[in-house]
Amino acid sequence: MPYPSLSLPMEDFHPFQQHVLDFIRSRKLVVPGEPIFAAVSGGPDSVALLDVLRCLSPVLGISRLTVLHFNHRLRGTASDEDEAFVRSLAQRSNLDFIRGESDVEACSKDHGLSLEMAARACRHRFFRQAAADAGGAKIAVGHTGDDQAEEILLRLMRGTGPSGLQGMRAKTREGIIRPLLSTTRRDVLAYLQHHVLHFREDLSNQEPFCQRNILRLKVLPLLEKTFHAGIANTLMRHGRLVRDEESFWNEYIESLWPAVCREETPFRVVLRIGADPPHIALLRRLIRTAVERLNGTLSGIYAVHIESVVRLIESGRPGRSLHLPGKVKAAIEPEGLVFARRQPGSDREDFVPASFLTVEQPGLYPLLDGLLELTLRHMSEWNGEQLYRTRSPLEAHLDADNVRWPLTVRSWQPGDRFRPLGMGGSKKLQDYFTDARVPKNERKRVILLCDEEKICWIIGHRLDDRVKIDRGTRNLLHVCLRKDSTGQ
Repeated sequence: MPYPSLSLPMEDFHPFQQHVLDFIRSRKLVVPGEPIFAAVSGGPDSVALLDVLRCLSPVLGISRLTVLHFNHRLRGTASDEDEAFVRSLAQRSNLDFIRGESDVEACSKDHGLSLEMAARACRHRFFRQAAADAGGAKIAVGHTGDDQAEEILLRLMRGTGPSGLQGMRAKTREGIIRPLLSTTRRDVLAYLQHHVLHFREDLSNQEPFCQRNILRLKVLPLLEKTFHAGIANTLMRHGRLVRDEESFWNEYIESLWPAVCREETPFRVVLRIGADPPHIALLRRLIRTAVERLNGTLSGIYAVHIESVVRLIESGRPGRSLHLPGKVKAAIEPEGLVFARRQPGSDREDFVPASFLTVEQPGLYPLLDGLLELTLRHMSEWNGEQLYRTRSPLEAHLDADNVRWPLTVRSWQPGDRFRPLGMGGSKKLQDYFTDARVPKNERKRVILLCDEEKICWIIGHRLDDRVKIDRGTRNLLHVCLRKDSTGQ
């Protein structure tokens, strides 16, 4: 369906509006006749987004523009003032207003997520529900090219694979669109100033308390100063190049898939991987494709997970398996490399073997529900507050000199004993679970970090007294289980 003819002469559009219009059309972000939800926080980017979409609605053929606002309840009265501001924006423009809220702090604690990740998960859940209630409306968000540069650099630091370096997509399969992705923050501020549009300032964005803020406030300015101005544009250009490469690979894998896939069902994918595997670059792509086709997403899957499957293949030992985020199990079987997803209603015990991960050294290791991160540090690198006030039950500090490598991550078994922190003697895990009132149906979900001699930590519950830190501790082992942000 073609776009409607322009209702205004081209010269009547502000250059910023024209740029966004061209980008929307080139990426086919909006189909004439469909409704659009604009996610508005009240900040400069989202205010500019709303104003541009409102002005371009007749040209784009948007049937109904609705304002969405999510109250994170993290900034006290400031959060309520943000909501009131966005509501007034919608009212002045005669647009429908839909708001949502959630206990982000509780989500953070329950799922072992950072506040940033928990806020994103709650916000996107609200977006999905609002879109579903409207019959599948697209949701426009205000990410700019500067956000894209930050995202690419952040993914690089976290160890993403090539696909992740293309950054955020202008349009996702979930119905998220990013009309401002080819603009800069400077463009946005100039547009707001030109049209005398007010916006809210979130002062927490100016505090280096999370990785993204540190990149924005410290790392990127340092790169600009040290190397050259325009580093953000360089990262954006790199993202476009990677996107072109990914397009080629996706088409190639699609054409190759019938020859390499032996079996594919909603809960099982089997790849023909023999004694002579394909080139490592192709092998990684096939692994990613198998997981994505099985689970419908690669959310929570990082380069470390792909490499763990590569190592599994290189071992060449039938029967060996490992677990990936999203309840996916990868195994070497006689028929090939098998990826299996737990079927609804199946016993989770089948997906938690007695010994499912060997930890040879500090680093990142994939688990069923996320990543296990182990870091060795000298005692002088930590202060008392960091040691004794861990932020999550999924985080612990151990005396590294009292740990015997290699370590093993496994589920508990009948007869397991440990020495609970603060107790002089040992205790059966079954008795500990009873005393701690851990429901029986949840006990198989509990995983243990063990060394060659003992249980070191019941992850999420209690340390063994033999690995506690004390006045004589010189070296620390910091262990953190980072849960899959999808909440799976």
